[in-house]
Amino acid sequence: MYITSADQLKEFCENLQTAEILAVDTEFVRERTYFHRLGLIQVSSGEHCAAIDPIKISDLTPLLELMKDPSKIKIFHAARQDLEILVRLCGQVIPPVFDTQVAAALVGWGAQISFAKIVHKALGKTIHKSETYTDWCRRPLSKNQIEYAIDDVRYLVPVYHKLIGRLKKMDRLDWVKGEVHAWEDPKTFALPDPQKRLMKIKNLRSLKPRNLTVLKELVAWREGEAVKRDCLPKHIVMDETLLEFARKIPKDLKVLSEFRGFHQKESAKSGASILSVIEKAMEIPEEDLVVLPDNNGHTTIRGVEELLSAYVQIRSEELKIEPSVLADRKQIHSFVAHFEQKNNMEEHFLFQGWRKAFIGAPMLSLLSGKVGLKINSSGQVCLTET
Repeated sequence: MYITSADQLKEFCENLQTAEILAVDTEFVRERTYFHRLGLIQVSSGEHCAAIDPIKISDLTPLLELMKDPSKIKIFHAARQDLEILVRLCGQVIPPVFDTQVAAALVGWGAQISFAKIVHKALGKTIHKSETYTDWCRRPLSKNQIEYAIDDVRYLVPVYHKLIGRLKKMDRLDWVKGEVHAWEDPKTFALPDPQKRLMKIKNLRSLKPRNLTVLKELVAWREGEAVKRDCLPKHIVMDETLLEFARKIPKDLKVLSEFRGFHQKESAKSGASILSVIEKAMEIPEEDLVVLPDNNGHTTIRGVEELLSAYVQIRSEELKIEPSVLADRKQIHSFVAHFEQKNNMEEHFLFQGWRKAFIGAPMLSLLSGKVGLKINSSGQVCLTET
């Protein structure tokens, strides 16, 4: 069913009032904009299934009220971007949420599994991804495009039931609830922290604290502009150009406009604002300047991380899940850094939920020297008390 009018939407949503689960997917374009340009919203209860056209329907209230209903489980596959769209439309998070990609990883079907693969694995069906590069905001949509979009939710409900069965059998249903907790936290959908954007810029360590602070303020300004203009930050000013602004501290529009990569049109539009940001950043007290953490993050030799990685590999084989699902390289690195800096280990990601017992606590025991690794009589690597 393809819904293009408010009356159709109202009737469809009325039919979903008693549904306990809703499979949800979205189609969008996000190539040059800050926010997603929504093209379709697909919803299925198992009994009723439709693609809703948000371009032709200006008021999506009946649908959004269903999304906000805490008595209905909203099922997604790889939920992040779909939820970013829906949370923004609803003005709030929409718990409870179930992510089939997360669940698949926890039953041993592989990390980051595609929807086509999960449908084949769970249901033995093949779905075609022929419309992957469709411009979902262009109208009219073909019958094939609409059917392709609806397939993404048509199979989500039976996949969900299959996964729930496996999770219960493996006693891992609570694992999934812990994993998707972030999707139910408003902080997850807050605008990006400029500090995180800052840390992605190359050659930061070539800057002194004062210049680094200028760069941080410029990045924050650019982020705000990108939100207001609904465009990608790099389309306002490239990272490399911001870095040069921070390095050379221009003081007038003429000098600013001569920087390579800073287009004349943008210079005329935002040059004065940029100079103002730089001037204010130069007045920030010395004690408040940005200082980067040690380049190595911690002093532990690489061998310690390799040891922990080996243990993660062992545990993942025992649990029949991918090692990266248990703990990836970045998480292991930050875990060691957390330990070295004598931070509260209970706050670390690997001490949250099911991971604490299965990987966090054993890894801490390894780091503390309370246990070691040994090869037993069966040739298996296991923990041993020291």
